[in-house]
Amino acid sequence: MNAPANALEIRDLCVSYGPIHALRGVSIDVPDKQITALLGANGAGKTSLLRTISGLIQPKSGSIKVYGEEIAGREAHVIVGKGISQSPEGRQVFPNLSVRENLQLGAYTRSDKAGIAQDMERVLTIWPRLRERLKQMSGTLSGGEQQMLAMARAMMARPRVLLLDEPSLGLAPVIVAGIFETIKEIHREGTTVLLVEQNAHLALRIASIGYVLETGTIQKCAPAAELLDDDAIRAAYLGG
Repeated sequence: MNAPANALEIRDLCVSYGPIHALRGVSIDVPDKQITALLGANGAGKTSLLRTISGLIQPKSGSIKVYGEEIAGREAHVIVGKGISQSPEGRQVFPNLSVRENLQLGAYTRSDKAGIAQDMERVLTIWPRLRERLKQMSGTLSGGEQQMLAMARAMMARPRVLLLDEPSLGLAPVIVAGIFETIKEIHREGTTVLLVEQNAHLALRIASIGYVLETGTIQKCAPAAELLDDDAIRAAYLGG
């Protein structure tokens, strides 16, 4: 049997917060083992989409399939077990826990001790600065180090699909460059990535496909290189 061409297939997804419609009939495909960029202004619904995929928000209607299996409306811990992990906007590390404890929490759905140890070594190899700070309280880390920790914690679930919500937010350009190199490395190792990112230029340079979300609806989908050359996209998201 051939593997599905898409890691995620989302169809007609609707999400509401009371009378406010955050997502209105959103449909996207996230190709397997590719980086897909999701662009949009603040309030467009990008974070709502990621949180709904992760099971943190329950959809009003619609379908979310991961490798052909329906997960819409399932509980968050069940969805992690299906191979989806999220690095949230604003990092959201546990400040009063050590770096090691944060990483261990990323593997909370797993019981394979040998595999967890292997993945701990893997993320500490990808992010060597975290190795130096394993005993340090996470709340005392710099913003860039907290972003590394948030991504590493998400990887401890051994995801097939990694959801990244604004990984460059509030970070210095030199730190952002390192974060994006790491995203490319994770992708090269075979992980599918759905990337929400304010820096549209950087996101489209590493993605294979891009979607533009405006006021809860998908306005455009195209190869990332095509979006980079689109005058309207350049004016709206790439600084002209």
